[in-house]
Amino acid sequence: MKIGLLGGSFDPIHYGHMNMALAAKGEYSLDEVWLIPAGHSPHKKEEDMMSAEHRVAMCRMAASHYDGIRVNTIEVSSDETSYTYRTLQKLCQQHPDHDFYFIMGADSINYFDHWRHPEIISSLAKILVVNRGEFTEKALSEKFAQIVALFPADIRMVHCDKVHVSSSMIRSRISSNTALDGLLWDDVITYIRQNQLYC
Repeated sequence: MKIGLLGGSFDPIHYGHMNMALAAKGEYSLDEVWLIPAGHSPHKKEEDMMSAEHRVAMCRMAASHYDGIRVNTIEVSSDETSYTYRTLQKLCQQHPDHDFYFIMGADSINYFDHWRHPEIISSLAKILVVNRGEFTEKALSEKFAQIVALFPADIRMVHCDKVHVSSSMIRSRISSNTALDGLLWDDVITYIRQNQLYC
């Protein structure tokens, strides 16, 4: 199977995240996309993040609205610091018959070569870079070429409309008691309110 992997804090998950997943799934005929909520992130303070239990629950609710979108808890179930290369190594061991496609936003490709072991990531998965209009295709193609000059990598572009929403925007709206319509799913909104998250 062709499996797309979309990682993130998902704090909370929103339409923008799903838009990326669906764009990659459609353009590259992926069988499934697995959402991977971050576990012990090397870049964020865990005390500033919602618990893994709540983030996973919201991801599962969001995924339930679409065919071929699943949630994988490999990172939140581990005690290790969550590095993408480690996650991919584990997934390849668990699912040797799958072809993996790692999905990232175009902003992330600018510093991908500074990630922990990007050469391992590129050896285990094709890289799908979602361009939501932030960069020209020429600029991204030049960055792809720079990376490929450093180590072997199969990097491809995903075309995607930009959804003007972010997790920080949602958290701010909740704290100010502003409407969340059009930003995330009704059942996720209900879950957030029932559990008094981000208040």
